[in-house]
Amino acid sequence: MAKAVGIGGIFIEFKGEKEEVQAFYKEHLGLDMSAYGSGFLQGEQLMLLSFKRDSEEMALFNFRVDRLEELIHTLREKKIQTDEIQSYPYGSFAHFTDPFGNYIELWEPKEDVYREMVKKEIESYEIEKKIDGRVSIHVLS
Repeated sequence: MAKAVGIGGIFIEFKGEKEEVQAFYKEHLGLDMSAYGSGFLQGEQLMLLSFKRDSEEMALFNFRVDRLEELIHTLREKKIQTDEIQSYPYGSFAHFTDPFGNYIELWEPKEDVYREMVKKEIESYEIEKKIDGRVSIHVLS
């Protein structure tokens, strides 16, 4: 069966003037920009960001980063307020608000642990669904 293998794009609009927002993310997160936004090509992952957002109510945006502590240190040196780094078995997270008011999450994953965790979550969910199905059939019998 064919299936989705990753995210092809996320299209959101950040607060602020396009050129200023792009310049900020180029300088502070090292994102390369085009007229459409920014893109990532890593392994099998392709992600396109257009910095367009229809509503303030949209979900928080999460950037995967390679060296979170170093990046947080650099942001703080440039007087950008950040949250403290929170570490979990599957990775570390921190947040900051850009100068335009966009609240951003940064994540340095522990990829092997994260993949194994997600695999177990999927397997557990599938087992629960099978058990729930049997219980429903048993109750109806």
